[in-house]
Amino acid sequence: MAATRVVTQARTTSQFILQALLRSMLEHIPADRCLRDLFAANHQLGSRDRRIIGETLFSVLRWWGWLRKLAPQYFLKAMEDGVSEAPLHVADWNGVLSAAWLLENRFDLPPSVMYWLREAGLYPEFFEDVPTDTPIAARRRYLRPFFQKAKRDMPPLTLEELLPEWVPELLAPEEEVDYRKLIEWMQQRPPVWIRAQVTDQDRLRAEIERESEDAVHPIVHSHLRGALCIRHAGTNLRALPAFQDGRFEIQDLASQCVAFVCAPKPGEQWWDACAGGGGKALHLAYLMHNRGSVDASDLREFKLDELRLRARRDHFNNIRTRVWKGVAKEVPRDRYDGVLVDTPCSCSGTWRRAPDGRWNSRPESLNEFNALQRQLLDAAALAVKPGGTLVYSTCSMFRAENQGIVGSFLESHPEFILARHVNPLDGTESDGMTQIWPWQGDCDAMFTAKFTRRRVQ
Repeated sequence: MAATRVVTQARTTSQFILQALLRSMLEHIPADRCLRDLFAANHQLGSRDRRIIGETLFSVLRWWGWLRKLAPQYFLKAMEDGVSEAPLHVADWNGVLSAAWLLENRFDLPPSVMYWLREAGLYPEFFEDVPTDTPIAARRRYLRPFFQKAKRDMPPLTLEELLPEWVPELLAPEEEVDYRKLIEWMQQRPPVWIRAQVTDQDRLRAEIERESEDAVHPIVHSHLRGALCIRHAGTNLRALPAFQDGRFEIQDLASQCVAFVCAPKPGEQWWDACAGGGGKALHLAYLMHNRGSVDASDLREFKLDELRLRARRDHFNNIRTRVWKGVAKEVPRDRYDGVLVDTPCSCSGTWRRAPDGRWNSRPESLNEFNALQRQLLDAAALAVKPGGTLVYSTCSMFRAENQGIVGSFLESHPEFILARHVNPLDGTESDGMTQIWPWQGDCDAMFTAKFTRRRVQ
């Protein structure tokens, strides 16, 4: 690539990265939405530019706990003061942007990143002897040259700084959760998981490999039926013919486990009460072999529009949609064989692939989530038939949203009991509640509780 093109690309992409970063961190808008809006408004950006912008933005957010020590003071002050605007001086960010790539343990630096590194006053040669399998905690050493260049002493940079300081007290007790292990997993780039909607997984895998532009090699999960892992895919998977024809969906491994815990049978009636874009509703319909019915509801009509499009593409004719505002008076009593309540939550379990959530979340918001979670679970439970199944799930790691909600629900609903089930990831038996952690499947964290409604005596 010619030198002038490299400079132009590096400056252009850094400008867009910082626009998205400022909007995400100061206006508290999800980073993936910032990127969508940015790309929609700038069609001139090519695939290489978009990839650099997206990967750098998420790397900065993933390592922000350390990188903020290199960030401009005026930006940190804007965050502290809670203002939604800050100056955008690209030259002040070259060190942060290039350091983010090094912290990811990636030394095959694209030309734009090399430019940022040189503009920060450093050179790739400084990092030639760094091993590519450096443990997470030891990667702080990559930042030493940046602090030396700024004539500053490097601060301690503890592993714990990579997550908000209030997180440990909201998790399970220390003997149940290895916090340092959790952080190390949160710092690893997540793979893409897809869910096959065909029985011949090997044929699907071969088709994806054949149709992909950058040698994508899906890996079939050893235990979970239909799950395939794709690491660092550069190909737009949604553009592949197999996706367009509904032969696979993009869905995290932990999320796929929820429908398996539900275990719907063909011919049954199910209600996905908080369906959102419908990933789990589609999975329920697939497991039911398109027989029976899946009612999917959400407060947001545009999410149901998305689900209707996906159901049409995936050839499911047993999914019906309706708006539900979460109130009990709109719930049909004793109608369904099964009800799934995948409630809004802190989304702390997705912080690995949505790292902006770490810095935009506040612990005090849990009280609002808890009230909504309890309201939705109480109301949706009215729709379960005697002998039927109720499943509660969140993509959260926090006990107050998980075990806490389950405990309070059981106290006030003696007609329900926890239902033992098998953890879909490893086949171990659960007492009714399953918390999946990233290291169990290279995936998000996900909580699921399964209840059975007692039959009338």
